[in-house]
Amino acid sequence: MSEPSSRSLSRRTGPIRSVVAVFSRVRILNLREIRTHRLRVTTSLLVVVVASALLISVLGLYGSLTESVRQVNAAISGTAQVEVTAIADSGIDAQIAGDIRGDVPDAKSVVPLIRDSVVIGDRRIALLGSDFRVTALSGELQKAVSQEQSGSSGINQADLEDGIVAGAGTGLRKGQEITLNGVPVRVISVIDGDQGAALNNGNFVFAYLGLAQKLVAREGKVDSILIVAKPGVDIPQLKSQVSTVVDGRAAVVDPEFRAKQAEVAGSVTRDATLLVSLISLVIAGFLVFNTMNMAVASRRQSLAMMRALGAKRGHLVGDLLGESALFGLVGGLIGLPIGILAGRWAIGRIPEAGADSMATVVSYHLPGYAPVVAVGACVLACVAATSLAARSVFAVSPVEAMIAGEVDDSSAKPGRAVWISGIVGVALLVASWFVATTVPGRPAILAGAVYAVGGLLLCYALTAQLVALVVMLTRRFRGPGQLAAVNTERAPRRAWATLMTVAVAVAVGMGTSGALDNLVGSISNSLDGLADPDFYVATDVGGGLPTGPALSSAIKPEVEKIPGVTAVVGTQWAGINVGDAKVYVQGLEPGSLAPFVKKASPQALQQVLSGDGILLSNVLARTLDVGTGDTLRLATPSGTREIVVREIVNYISMGSGTAAMSNTLLSDWFDRPADTYLQISTDPAADQAQIRARLEAIAAANPSAGGQEVHVESGTEALEAAQAQAQQAGAFTVAIQWIVALAAAVALLNTLLLSVIERRREIGVLRAMGASRRFVSRMVVSEAAGVALIGSAVGLVLGSALHYLSDKILSATTSIEIAYSPRPTTLLFVGVACALCIVGALVPAMRASRMNISESILDE
Repeated sequence: MSEPSSRSLSRRTGPIRSVVAVFSRVRILNLREIRTHRLRVTTSLLVVVVASALLISVLGLYGSLTESVRQVNAAISGTAQVEVTAIADSGIDAQIAGDIRGDVPDAKSVVPLIRDSVVIGDRRIALLGSDFRVTALSGELQKAVSQEQSGSSGINQADLEDGIVAGAGTGLRKGQEITLNGVPVRVISVIDGDQGAALNNGNFVFAYLGLAQKLVAREGKVDSILIVAKPGVDIPQLKSQVSTVVDGRAAVVDPEFRAKQAEVAGSVTRDATLLVSLISLVIAGFLVFNTMNMAVASRRQSLAMMRALGAKRGHLVGDLLGESALFGLVGGLIGLPIGILAGRWAIGRIPEAGADSMATVVSYHLPGYAPVVAVGACVLACVAATSLAARSVFAVSPVEAMIAGEVDDSSAKPGRAVWISGIVGVALLVASWFVATTVPGRPAILAGAVYAVGGLLLCYALTAQLVALVVMLTRRFRGPGQLAAVNTERAPRRAWATLMTVAVAVAVGMGTSGALDNLVGSISNSLDGLADPDFYVATDVGGGLPTGPALSSAIKPEVEKIPGVTAVVGTQWAGINVGDAKVYVQGLEPGSLAPFVKKASPQALQQVLSGDGILLSNVLARTLDVGTGDTLRLATPSGTREIVVREIVNYISMGSGTAAMSNTLLSDWFDRPADTYLQISTDPAADQAQIRARLEAIAAANPSAGGQEVHVESGTEALEAAQAQAQQAGAFTVAIQWIVALAAAVALLNTLLLSVIERRREIGVLRAMGASRRFVSRMVVSEAAGVALIGSAVGLVLGSALHYLSDKILSATTSIEIAYSPRPTTLLFVGVACALCIVGALVPAMRASRMNISESILDE
């Protein structure tokens, strides 16, 4: 064959030989490793799976409440671009809809709506009411009603007087006759299938306007008016025209404002969850990084053999990175369904009180980007860890790397890397404190993640010092401890990775649980005065604000006649829309017992009771950007009013904030003339059980103005219910802590297992020299004990600082002054971490002691 032909053949077969070489390396190095060390691969993969599940569950949880409200709101509002909503929850005059039709030429359709809820059995179901104009909307409500209007049976005018259309989720049947809020109605149709499910998961009742107004006791009023613009109309100009017609009697807003209000309403839950989530995600990434780093380091001998046989370093690194990317991909994909199940479980535990006033069903919504983010993060963490581990492994010569036993990695790290890590770590810790104490609102939550990264970097810079402490402690365990100390000195990277796994588990548990305990305690302190009345009578109990419906006027005189009752104060809470924000205002009467009364100064309280001022919570003052002494302008159904802010108090805030003013002003300004709850004080010597029985009998005989049942609860029960809702804010975070704890436990077991696998030959030599199985087990356990104790000590320091920092963060986001208070119960995390480390070491210790001596010595 000629020389040119040989070159041509060589060029054609070159790529084929490269592909064959790649497959050979993968088969020998990668597939064989996976097949031979199934346990090591499984435990490492499990860490990635748990991290992926954590990401998915957090991303799904965080947006589910807002997305549920947004979808229901979109299904109702359809193509409407402008909404006129009531300033107070007493509604707006329905005549405003006629005014808009006559005076706003750019409005194509003007649709009045009732948006409230009714009680069916023991469930609150969304109530929607409108007239024939509802078909102008292109939402799911319009589809449902149009379906009935075009059905074979049709709907005649007589059906609309007492007939309702129900979603299948209500459990009602066509033709069924029931009583809603004291009004007898019959079900003329049940909407099922996709059309019904698309609107609040089928949990809705639709009534035409007159019947809906009767069901909520708002004759001649509506809750909102939706406006559809004519084609090509400028929407800002349309809003301006509508505002001119409305003239301050209602709020003119964008239809999606309710989703924003829902997000604000769950701010305590969301902020606490987001804080723990950000910290946990940093820790989960660290655990995945650590696990992959250890896994690659344990394969140094096989890598060294391939290098000695002529394999290029670049090829081996490429194979490792490809394997780690596949590892992260598989682990991330497996974690997706687990995270979705965890998120659905947590969403299913949200109490009904956590939903909005229209009884929106909170369902699980996973953002479309979440799977990509979760899997991508796992792949990135695995590849990053592998690249750094490969760099350290290939820094050792092939001959040295093939030496039996664990390669000494105790050589000092480059001074520049240590100093840079330390300086950046300290800078991030300082920055986290600066953000937590100076940045108001939700952005302060970023301080938690910044602290976590800074703490890890600082601990990395202190690797030599931390490992020295482990060595010093391990030497105290006599013979086995002396040998364990030598092993630790020769492998500081592994010792640091293990102790930091323990440290982060302790720190996250201590920091977040302590902060949540302090949050609940501070919320309870802000509610001081709630339990002062002996009894409450209201339609809303169980921790919710008694915003209505109004109580029957016959209740108060009858309650005053009960023997043993010393005082009865009737007042109310009202929900008010201030622009896009939802705020709650309490009416105060002389003799009122309430947290606002206890927190305000006597002078400010007297001014408020006389109608000359208002009290604001910290959150509301921040929302409205006002301070003590400022004049606040409020839009009311009767026009714009002005009032002076007399004091700002530390009080838990629902929605965008809470306020208190004279009950007389609240009634007059916002068209709410009736009480929504009664505060009842009794003679301590009286029979409290008998008084309660009388109260319950009076409440049962006098339903509310909307026909709803009236309830009785004690002051202590009211406080406990409010505290329970505050504790609900930490429900998700507890679940997240358990996920992080599981990831830490798996990573810890994996690290301890890898440490034994790496030393199989050394352990075999010890056994051949006469070391007993007990001695080998004690050596492994001694090393684990030293690591556990030092790791727990580091976790105590990091966790205590994180606890204090988290209190500052939550103070900034909730505007409640959260007092730092160490919780001795958090030391339980230290005990659990130490126990877990010791127990986790027992499995590899027993495995080490039972190794076949000959096989261990001959093991490659």
